[in-house]
Amino acid sequence: MKLDKFILEFNLQIFAGELAGYENRIKILTGSTAMAGGASPTGSEIEGVDSSSYGELCDILDITSFGDAYKNRMGGLKDTTFTIAGNVYVGDTTGQDVIVPGDTVMIGTYPSGTGVAGKQVKAIVESMDRPTDVAGKQTFSATFSCIAAPVELPLIS
Repeated sequence: MKLDKFILEFNLQIFAGELAGYENRIKILTGSTAMAGGASPTGSEIEGVDSSSYGELCDILDITSFGDAYKNRMGGLKDTTFTIAGNVYVGDTTGQDVIVPGDTVMIGTYPSGTGVAGKQVKAIVESMDRPTDVAGKQTFSATFSCIAAPVELPLIS
């Protein structure tokens, strides 16, 4: 019975660790040069990020012919979406402060921490919102319109 309990607890710990997501890191670099990893990484971590969304999708094209009994579709152009949100971090001059609508940046995510390669993509900053509530909590959210195919964000050694 003790072995069964140990296995159950061990499996629960592994499962909970997979869902935690606490190691996610978001990096940004102004311009259109891809970020480097290794011993001399480029780009800066954006402080205060507590939520991010990176997605890859494609257009679905309807190619049904007249008279077909069922619709027929095919995949079209691919796209990438990227949004981040979190708490305003005063003094983050190389992270939050470089998120300026209209600027071109490289935005990247390390969803499993910097020891595992992530994804980065060239994007135009679409929006940067900084709402505040009456209690004084300052948050931000930013949306990026991606303009190139995603590439690997090398791990940091």
